[in-house]
Amino acid sequence: MAKKSDAPATLIKRCTTPLLLASVILSGCKTGGSSGSSTNLASTNEGITVAVLLASHGDIDDTKGELEDYIKTAFKHNVGIPLPYWARPAVTQPAYMLSVKNVKSQYDIIGPTHYRENSQKQIEALALALKEAGISARTYYGFNFAKPYISETMAQMQKDGIKKIIVYNQGAQCSWASQGENIGDVREYMKEHPEYDAEVIGYRQYSEDQRFRDLMVDVVTRDAQEKFPGVSASQICVLIGSHGLPVIMTDAGDPAIGEMNRAFDYMVTKMKPYRLYHGFLNDDFIPGAKWAQPPSSDVATTMRDDGCRNILLDGRLSFTVNHRATLYDLNYVARNILETKDDKINWQANLTWKKPKVELANHFDGDPGLAKLIATLTKEALARNGDIEVIKELGQPVTPAPKKEDSCKRIAP
Repeated sequence: MAKKSDAPATLIKRCTTPLLLASVILSGCKTGGSSGSSTNLASTNEGITVAVLLASHGDIDDTKGELEDYIKTAFKHNVGIPLPYWARPAVTQPAYMLSVKNVKSQYDIIGPTHYRENSQKQIEALALALKEAGISARTYYGFNFAKPYISETMAQMQKDGIKKIIVYNQGAQCSWASQGENIGDVREYMKEHPEYDAEVIGYRQYSEDQRFRDLMVDVVTRDAQEKFPGVSASQICVLIGSHGLPVIMTDAGDPAIGEMNRAFDYMVTKMKPYRLYHGFLNDDFIPGAKWAQPPSSDVATTMRDDGCRNILLDGRLSFTVNHRATLYDLNYVARNILETKDDKINWQANLTWKKPKVELANHFDGDPGLAKLIATLTKEALARNGDIEVIKELGQPVTPAPKKEDSCKRIAP
């Protein structure tokens, strides 16, 4: 587990988005800081003992005050790094020195990601959706690699008297490096605090749920129409940028990339005649490492070659709030490729070339559609339906952790 903060776990109103940390050997997320919850509803939540926790790797806004801890925590705990956990402390400082300049340069370009702020919007929208669904529950968020760490949010829930917890990843898919780690951090906290007796359930993934796929179709279609008014669907291209993973993880059985691809294929079928493309946002800082293909930069080049003139960039398939990957790899790197004239085009095309219109789609953040879906999934999970993992039963010890390769496998009810 990540180092716990010495400061008390206090409620905060703003929190930054989840992110794959770009360390030299990085691609996933793990725990540590102050807790985030639907504090604006606290006065009406007296006596409520059910909670929904949205968890992820996390992201930062302040590179001067947060970047070093962020990179080092990610390096120590990221499941995607091909190095034994016991060996990592000895090389954490060199890893940080090798990666900090590159990672900082990306933040210098994109500025603050507002991950915590947008996560706050998300849990407040979820609190309202849960209330409308007839579920009395508080909502929280916590991160693996950035404050508030999951352990701190769990401490706040314990202080708040929560007796039943549903844990979701801030992304629809389950990867060993996302919900696998989120559940791991929650399980570790419960093991370290045997005095905290609560029922805890992890919701593995909802990417395979048609309701999520239909939601993606609806929001992407809506944004395409709003950002390109008067343009026919057949003249609009959409680049879906998804959370990349090292091939070594996918080959070993991590299901996330397959889940993303299947959801994308569903969108292609439902959104005709829109022209959809799919690329991965890879933190490819490991020399020689192979990552999910194709990268979004290559897809952007293909789209430019295909003559796309009205282009929507969207990261919602695997990120529910914007993060460094969506803001840098998608909205900066891919955008620059799409907006730059190909120096290989012939002279006639060169004379008539015009810069295409490229728009970044809205993100889920406080979107009521996503909030309603998670509220519905929560109602089902409380009845022990859905792709769930029981982390702890009330009055019982914490369940043993599954093997890594089983951490995202659906368990039959």
